[in-house]
Amino acid sequence: MRASVILLLCFLFPMFLLAQPTRRYSVQDKKAIELYEKAVSEYHYQYYAQALNTLEKVKRRKAKFIEAYLLSAQIYEALQQFEEAYQENMRALALDSTFYPRAQLDAARVAFYSQRYAEGALLAERYLLKIDKNDKAFFSATQIQKSCRFSLWAIAHPLTIAPQPLPSTVNTRYDEYFPSISADEQTLSVTRLLPTLEHGCREAMQEDLYLSHRSAIDSVWQEAQDIGKPVSSVYNEGAQSLSADGQRMYYTFCNGPCKILYSDLGEDGKWGKPIALPALINLPNVSTKQPSISPDGRTLYFTSNRPGGYGGYDVWCATKNEKGEWVGVHNLGETVNTPWEEQSPFIHFDNKTLYFSSNGHPGLGDLDLFKTTLQQDSTWSTPVNLGYPINTPATDMGLVISASGANAYYASSRNERQGMDIYTFPLPDTLRPSPVSYLRGTVQDASNGRPLIAHYQLIDLSSGEVVMHGESDAMGHFLVCLPMGRQYALFASRDGYFDHSLHFDFVGLHSASAPFRQTIGLMPLKTGVTLTLRNVFFDTDSDVLNPTSYLELDRWCKVMTDRPNMRIQIEGHTDNQGEAAYNQQLSERRANSVAQYLIEKGIAPTRITRKGFGESLPAQSNDTEEGRAANRRTECRIVAL
Repeated sequence: MRASVILLLCFLFPMFLLAQPTRRYSVQDKKAIELYEKAVSEYHYQYYAQALNTLEKVKRRKAKFIEAYLLSAQIYEALQQFEEAYQENMRALALDSTFYPRAQLDAARVAFYSQRYAEGALLAERYLLKIDKNDKAFFSATQIQKSCRFSLWAIAHPLTIAPQPLPSTVNTRYDEYFPSISADEQTLSVTRLLPTLEHGCREAMQEDLYLSHRSAIDSVWQEAQDIGKPVSSVYNEGAQSLSADGQRMYYTFCNGPCKILYSDLGEDGKWGKPIALPALINLPNVSTKQPSISPDGRTLYFTSNRPGGYGGYDVWCATKNEKGEWVGVHNLGETVNTPWEEQSPFIHFDNKTLYFSSNGHPGLGDLDLFKTTLQQDSTWSTPVNLGYPINTPATDMGLVISASGANAYYASSRNERQGMDIYTFPLPDTLRPSPVSYLRGTVQDASNGRPLIAHYQLIDLSSGEVVMHGESDAMGHFLVCLPMGRQYALFASRDGYFDHSLHFDFVGLHSASAPFRQTIGLMPLKTGVTLTLRNVFFDTDSDVLNPTSYLELDRWCKVMTDRPNMRIQIEGHTDNQGEAAYNQQLSERRANSVAQYLIEKGIAPTRITRKGFGESLPAQSNDTEEGRAANRRTECRIVAL
């Protein structure tokens, strides 16, 4: 079902009736006029079949009664019978194209929806020649013309993919849409539209949230289950977004104007009491909905019809400060947003590629899917239509992409018998975001294995930017996304423990196809502890510190400044490549370089000793490059606290 039709009210008046002068008709036949006015009344009460029958009587009695054809076209369009609507508009235009000039625009629109793209483009072009650029209809006509031309091109140049529906454990005879997926691709949430009681002019429907799980990305999805109380209620809940680790869900709640709430997953596996986001985001008397949380949890994208937009629903975003407080909301701008509808934004795990649906950019149907990328100057690139057959003449929306960028999930109404269902397909390379791996970590006390709540920071070694940060849960678990193409330091910290560092090189060593699982043992503050400085680097056969080493060494400067009685020994190690004597000397020089850096930063020389061990104490086997890389290391031994 098309979104524009879903939004029709129970009583919808055709545009040409509003534009028509009172009681001035194209014919003088009183009986024909009486029948026509009867059809108008039937239309107002949504007695569409009766109205069409009455209009047929009008046309048989007076074949040149233009209004009868125009009203028939409006009714057929309301019924989504677009071919019939096109034919009726064309008959009206053939009788007199000047009587209601907008009929040419109406004909172009239903020609587009009935996939008469060549005719639609021509009709829109002719209409544009007749109106001023300041006319309110100019944008609509231009949009129809561009969409018709794009559709002709896209269908002639299809992508070699075939979206497939998810199994019946997820898709049902009811509508499912707005999928959301965790970074490990093992938790899927969907919105399901279910019937409730008869109410008003049609059957009342209610949106609820459902969750499905699987044990691995190559296993089947389990039966989707209602998320249950306290999230579920007698009102509408849906359009949800899972955090990267699957532990928090932002979702839309509608009882009157929609607003965004969130719920956290408890240790018992149940979702906690929903909490509304602050008034900065949930403005009164406007709708705020369809959230998408960034992988670092610091930016929330959503749609809203609040003041200050470009028309209809726009994509907006809210940002957090370092204290975790929501501090600002801004519109994504006219590159993304149009005077029409933008819906279902999804920010990928790479934190820079945004997918959304729109009927305000050239497309094949009522809502098409688009991709835009955040540029270095904080602007968004021109949206790219994802093409055919991802997009179709039907409604296509709610795209989400796996962390690796390989798999896509979205909702489509392409199968009229099934309504809206969730589909999946392998995303073509040209449409992929930057691939992202992830670390699923567990933090524990290294001395006894007890799980710890600890803070983590993922930092870009080149820029020093904190890419993501957060806390492990009560069981010590956390998940952090690792975008490709950069080198990262990850630090886990907790009061009473030494920091633990990890290094990830997505420039040369690691890949998105191999997610990480890591147990991080935090060492309690005590003497005798030896810690590996995993983000201290030297060039091959050199004792000169690489600038990417400064980040971790500066953290050690702060640790020693905060603990003036601490004394340490810097220890250098190498692999077994080359002569043992040379490796011994190299390890000593490297240990000295690290010590000298700390001294130059203000640490007293008497607090630092240095020692080289060469290749004598390997951490791993030297038989592999991975093992040799682990053996080329710098360590810090705590001598005194």
